[in-house]
Amino acid sequence: MERRNTVYSNCGNVVQEIPYDIWRHITGFLPSEEVKKLYRVNSMLLSISLDERYKSALIGSLFQIDTERSLNRLIDTDISSRVRTFTFKPGHLCKLLRETETHKQSEKTSDNTVSELLKAFGTMTLKPRKSFMVPSSRSQMVAHAMPTHLALRNVLKIMRQMTSLTSFRVEIRGEEHWYFKEISADFFAPGWAAFGVNLRTLELRIPLEDMAKVLPPVGTATLTSLETLYVQIIRASLTTSEGAIIMKQLLPFVNHHRRTLKSLTLDVAEQTNLSPFLLGLHHVPSLESFKLKQPFVSEDETDFTGLKHFFQMHRSHLTHFDIDMISTFTHYPTPYAFFAQDCFSVALPKLRGLSIHLHYFPPAYSEGILPYIHQFKSTLVSLEVHEHRWILGRLQTLVEGFSSTSTLKELKICLTDFSPDVLLLLATNLPNLDTLNIDFETLSPEGFPIPWRRDTPLFVDAMGQIKLPTWHLRVLDLNKPLHHSAPARMYCKFALVKALPSVEYFCGLGPDEYLWTEAS
Repeated sequence: MERRNTVYSNCGNVVQEIPYDIWRHITGFLPSEEVKKLYRVNSMLLSISLDERYKSALIGSLFQIDTERSLNRLIDTDISSRVRTFTFKPGHLCKLLRETETHKQSEKTSDNTVSELLKAFGTMTLKPRKSFMVPSSRSQMVAHAMPTHLALRNVLKIMRQMTSLTSFRVEIRGEEHWYFKEISADFFAPGWAAFGVNLRTLELRIPLEDMAKVLPPVGTATLTSLETLYVQIIRASLTTSEGAIIMKQLLPFVNHHRRTLKSLTLDVAEQTNLSPFLLGLHHVPSLESFKLKQPFVSEDETDFTGLKHFFQMHRSHLTHFDIDMISTFTHYPTPYAFFAQDCFSVALPKLRGLSIHLHYFPPAYSEGILPYIHQFKSTLVSLEVHEHRWILGRLQTLVEGFSSTSTLKELKICLTDFSPDVLLLLATNLPNLDTLNIDFETLSPEGFPIPWRRDTPLFVDAMGQIKLPTWHLRVLDLNKPLHHSAPARMYCKFALVKALPSVEYFCGLGPDEYLWTEAS
């Protein structure tokens, strides 16, 4: 039923009934802190205010204030049902539960602490698989707000009550796996049943070994609204066969939810062959965004055949691609054109966003990056190139590949030198650019015109020679202050603002605030 709120005139006559959705839309223009203060106005704004106040929650370490607050507040159904974003880190709770259980067993079996320790150490190995755990002195001394058995009870109750949850993040660190796997309690089954129908975003930062215990079994629960899936692929133990888990646990889960997925991120922490997964993945008809992050050794040891198949299957509707490759340092393979591989020759006619990260790659690996980017010059709206520093000449080749009528609106790049020539080049070739983010090493030209006066850098004089009033640039972000000296930095900022009169935000601040803020 549609909720309405009746508004009265000073004479007491009914003037208008405002639907709840209208109030919701109005408050969408207000800062979060202001929305939280509206609870006294009327019943609908009270509800909206409470929604804002309790929209996100965290349960992690029992020593954290946020965890204590959540464990106490969220047992109230009226509060837990308002949570939209929830982060759950069960590792610490599992650790304490395991320590409590071990301590009880130790008390029952023997009072001789020394003999028990000697016996335990005699059977221990270097692998962290053993369930024996000597409680740390810190965990014994620090009094947490809630006993572990009560915390467990509350967590299970809270999971059943978060019926409006739309974003769920689960974090289990590698060393926490050994406690998590020993706990018999099922944290997640009540949650999937309660919020599965509304959940739109799922982020899994867990070891592969815990997939079976965290994910809902295929066929028992379907996350019917799931649109965004992030999966970290990492093992808790080097002896684990990651391929088997990926194919038997992760792949069926993704295929089961493929009809609603719009964004998929695979964050691979080890040298894992993802081609079998990508080859086994069914067509995801609504997929728009794909991010792949993984280590790279060489063209011989990193298999991209699955990526080619993935692109061929989704080329007609993929709009955003983010590739993040990390050099493993195991050896320096023979340099070659990284983007000359077959998978990168697949046309993506609707690609609007491209992000490229090549961490710690030898310079020769950047060969081919320009032709690859220019494949999408007629469709790109956003381009990010990280970990590759452009010199002015190479930057010129990059931007001249786009026409003056290019659709490119956002550009994020790394430069060796930030100079007025850079801005002039970008303004000339990308007149419709809206947002520019620059990570630079040095300011150019360097130095001062008068050696004994170190307040007005040469950069200021050079910047004073240009003015770009017709450039449509609205946002400029720089990764660091323009100069280490406060007086010199002030002159640089004045020159920059004067040359770019159309820019509305410099480093997130309006022009006046930017000029008089020392930190930026």
